Amino acid sequence: MSTPRTVHAAVETSRPAPGFVVNEDAGRMTVAGTLSRDALAAWQAVADADAPWLTLDCLDGSDDVVAPRDVVDGDRVRVTLSYARRDGAEHLFTPEGWRSLLLDADRACRVSMVRLAFLGSGEGFRTRGHVVEPWVDIPAAAAAPEPRTEAGPRRVVRSQSPDLMAPSRIEPYVAASAKVEGAAAPAWREAAATMISLALPNELYRDGPGAMAMLAGQPPRKLALKGTGHGADGFEAQQAAAAWVYLEGADVEVRHTFLSAELSREWTAGESFLSGLPKRVGPALDSARLLYKAHLRAGSKDTLKALSDLRKTLSDEVQKLLQQSRDLSAAVWRDVAVAIGALVVRLAVDAAKGGIGGGSGFAWLYAVVAAYVGISYAVSVSTNRRFLGVAERSRSAWRTRLYGFLDDADYDALADGPLTEAMAAYRRAEGRTTVIVGVVVVFMLLASVTEAGWIDPNALRSWLATANAQVPARH
Repeated sequence: MSTPRTVHAAVETSRPAPGFVVNEDAGRMTVAGTLSRDALAAWQAVADADAPWLTLDCLDGSDDVVAPRDVVDGDRVRVTLSYARRDGAEHLFTPEGWRSLLLDADRACRVSMVRLAFLGSGEGFRTRGHVVEPWVDIPAAAAAPEPRTEAGPRRVVRSQSPDLMAPSRIEPYVAASAKVEGAAAPAWREAAATMISLALPNELYRDGPGAMAMLAGQPPRKLALKGTGHGADGFEAQQAAAAWVYLEGADVEVRHTFLSAELSREWTAGESFLSGLPKRVGPALDSARLLYKAHLRAGSKDTLKALSDLRKTLSDEVQKLLQQSRDLSAAVWRDVAVAIGALVVRLAVDAAKGGIGGGSGFAWLYAVVAAYVGISYAVSVSTNRRFLGVAERSRSAWRTRLYGFLDDADYDALADGPLTEAMAAYRRAEGRTTVIVGVVVVFMLLASVTEAGWIDPNALRSWLATANAQVPARH
């Protein structure tokens, strides 16, 4: 038998002892009472177990440290077990420790795994915040609970007293398994009903020694917070209400307001909150869901207007990009026409003279035209790229501040996709025109150095002919 199961067996053997007391917290358990020989033998088996992670201290009635087997019959004994806690996980031996964890919401919300020594094989279950499973091995760490961006109960339910607060997260108290059964289920159902009850009113406060809950509806209700808060008939409705309010995306405050208003409208005067909630939360939830759907339909008008504005803005941006592409192409061909005009003038002069000759004037002309074409093109491309950078930054601002109600797929289909395609078309046009401008500038520079006499055209032609003749020979 594993050490956790051995400890659980020792606790169960000790329960019939006179004055039996068990207390369990994170990493520590204390059992006290006038234990029988069978119980002391069970604790001696725990002390003899090969479990270096577990420490057992046994004190007799005089607070002397003794081995369990050496305790005198009829003497009251206190057995303390301790072990190091593990991050993200709780390891508990007893139902009492399990119940204590569930009612300590801050502690329960810091772990994602709960291992219980008193669970049998196959008795585990899942909640939205915990995996509950049998504890049969040494304690092990687990992943921390995933952070949530939506508001939790403690941010929605106002509290006027530090000892009367809603849980910080509702996930540990909402079932994820189809069935919650086994030795751990009753305590979980009771704690879940209590914590969900604290998460549904608008305010929790104390009136003298009594705990109170307020429902801010029409009319507002100030109700005593007493009663069981759970029952077979209303538990599933409480689970559904908690999941709908806190675990179905954004608008947590809106859904909570609708539900609390419907609870207030349904309430009967004089009935306490925990007693009346199980039977009233189901009808109130149905009404709140209808109100929320109506709220969404009313808000859809603003949504449609925002989508229309988005489409208009998108169309304007795409048109600007297309116009920039056309302007860039027009500017390039205009500059190319200047270069061609210079060449035509030069050829016309040569034809008029009846031959081809060099001249420093035409060399400078070609150089100036090459510089003009290159600089003009560079300025146009630089200006367009700055505009694209501004448009890209504004798209990020749209996404987070104006159109956060759209999911990623819808926003991509409505805005990102078309704009990305338009920018890709512009960049393709820019690439092609860059090649054309480069060829023209290089050609004009070659013409300039040729006119200046730095390169002999006849020698250049001979070199090119020789190079072409040698290419097949190398193959």
